[in-house]
Parts: sequence; C-alpha cells; structure tokens
Amino acid sequence: MRIVFIGPPGAGKGTQCELLSKALKVPHIGTGGMLRALEPESGEQIHLRIDRGHFAPDDFVLQMVAERLAQPDSRTGYLLDGFPRTQVQASAFDKQLVAASLKLDHVLHLQVSADVLIERLRKRGETENRADDSEEFIRERFRIYEDRTAPLLDHYRCQGLVRDIDASDSESLVHASICECLNFTLASPAES
Repeated sequence: MRIVFIGPPGAGKGTQCELLSKALKVPHIGTGGMLRALEPESGEQIHLRIDRGHFAPDDFVLQMVAERLAQPDSRTGYLLDGFPRTQVQASAFDKQLVAASLKLDHVLHLQVSADVLIERLRKRGETENRADDSEEFIRERFRIYEDRTAPLLDHYRCQGLVRDIDASDSESLVHASICECLNFTLASPAES
C-alpha cells in the first residue's frame, strides 16, 4: 500500500505512520526526520531553513525521497509523512509514479483544530527540544502549511485519493479510524 499523510504540523502524521507501518509491514518514510538527521556539513543551509519554519528546496527533497523509495523495503509499499509538501513536489512525484507504473492508494488528510495543534506542538517542543516547535515557529509553520501544503488536497481530491480523518482524538482512536477508512482490520495481540 502506498499512502501519503497530509496534515498541519502536530496533527499526528508521524505517530500514525509509525502505528500503521507496524500493522501493514511497510516503511514509514518521514522526510522531516530525514532532513533533521542530515550531517551538519551537508545540511547546514537545510537546517537553517527548517529552523526558521520553511521547507527544504524541492529539488533536494525530491532527490532524497527518490533515493529512499528506491530501497528494497519500499517495493511493496510505504507511508509518506512530510512529502509531498508543495505542488512542485506533488507533480514530480506523480510523474515518478507513472514512470514506475505505480500509483498511490490513498492520501490521508489528518484534520485537527488549531487549538489542539498548538497545544500538541508546545508539548512536543518541551519534550523533544525541537527549534521548529517554539511558539514563533509554530505560527510560521501553520502559515506555510496553509499557503503551500493544504492546496495539495485539491490536487489529490481530483484523483479521488483523499480520505479525511478526524485526528483530534487519542492516538488509538485515530489509528482505529484510519484502519476503518482503509478497510484494514488490526489483529489482536494474540493473533499477531
């Protein structure tokens, strides 16, 4: 299964990808984590952009994702978290999929109110010490999401791929909603 997760910062994309990755046995490919893991020498400018709440350059992200998707564990499917984030990335990704005779199965849109998101990000910033979770950057990241990423929903709605998920509940309830949406039944611990 090939699934893209779209949602504002703090919606729980990474958390839900991790849970679904285990259930589906496909990799969770989180571009945010990949970018934060760049060595300082190769990623200094990228880190500065991210720390200011901006996106990494499209060409850089496209190459990074293409290299990751070429790895053997991605052949049967993957969960993309943080990609695509721009129309340029979405269009280029569509072309890559067509060239490989592949298609996306779903785009899961995690919806959460602004109040819940701000509280989640503040808490995450305190526990993970992420510069992009400070109050100043939270507001900038929302603005950038609304300007550049939210419009991708129309791109994917036209393809009939978007499934809206209420992500304001607990992790387990959101996960259950996602599984229901995908018509996927989780095995109980005794069955795993």
